[in-house]
Amino acid sequence: MPQRSVTYRSSFSIGLVIVVAVLAVFLTVDAAVRGFWGIAVITALWSLAIIAPLALFLALPRLTADQAGLTCVGPVSTWAIPWSKVDTIRTRRLLLVETTEGKVITLFSVPSRPMGMRSAQSTDLGDEIEAIRRDWEGHSDPDAMATRSIHRRGLIVVGAAVIAAIIASIVL
Repeated sequence: MPQRSVTYRSSFSIGLVIVVAVLAVFLTVDAAVRGFWGIAVITALWSLAIIAPLALFLALPRLTADQAGLTCVGPVSTWAIPWSKVDTIRTRRLLLVETTEGKVITLFSVPSRPMGMRSAQSTDLGDEIEAIRRDWEGHSDPDAMATRSIHRRGLIVVGAAVIAAIIASIVL
């Protein structure tokens, strides 16, 4: 079987963020064209305050399965889990990765097969990841540890956008 690397994302979530961003741009441009500059500034700041968390919580999450192991990118943090530390992968309305150290990593916004799909060839997302795991078995360092990094920059941008929108609403 060929060795592969796969990234899973929720295309619906990305589409939703794009639709909201387009609507926000339309409302901001409409206010600016009509000559309401104060309203346009407030609309732009509140649009950013809404789109930034949506992008963080809906568009950023993904799961990558490759030679190194699983990379679970969530809205707040990223987990890098080597294959030697992955114990169980379960999917039920969300993805749960249990490590050999007893940690459970949850990823909410990962696509899976549609609920109504009853094809004999359809597989669960967990089964697909297990197949990739078998492809790369033995290639990861047995002494590697699962690591977690916090998305400080993204959280700071979201906080700054909300604070700027609140201040602009009070001042203008």
